[in-house]
Amino acid sequence: MITTEEIAVVVYNMLTDSQTIGELLGKDGYIDYERDDYTKNAIIVIPHAIDGEESVRNGQVNVNIHVLDLVKKANTKQPVYRTNFPKLIALKKAVVELLKTYYSDEGWNWTIGLINPPIKEPGQNEHFVSIALDITAREYKSIN
Repeated sequence: MITTEEIAVVVYNMLTDSQTIGELLGKDGYIDYERDDYTKNAIIVIPHAIDGEESVRNGQVNVNIHVLDLVKKANTKQPVYRTNFPKLIALKKAVVELLKTYYSDEGWNWTIGLINPPIKEPGQNEHFVSIALDITAREYKSIN
């Protein structure tokens, strides 16, 4: 029985193997399963729940793209930050293109699901977009 953690590893490997994603993230950017450095752009792969025992199971893996905000006004007491839309848009397009409609030989697949608009990361000068991969896993069950 496939788990979303196992599928997340496939997603992670596809992202880290992509030269385009690496170039867009930049030399300081990283791909991981947890966000631990808020000074860098990152793509975080998060496995979510999957149904238990049915022959057709549904689940989800999220891919969160974190991009540092741009400094609009740095010469003030409190710098003003703005969403880096060009970088978010470029990374989102590249991730969707790379991950769209994947089929495994093991009887499971994903499709691109909900794509959220940029969300401010609380307490940080960054925004992120979340892309849901909707998982469908098929398992043959014999009736005995």
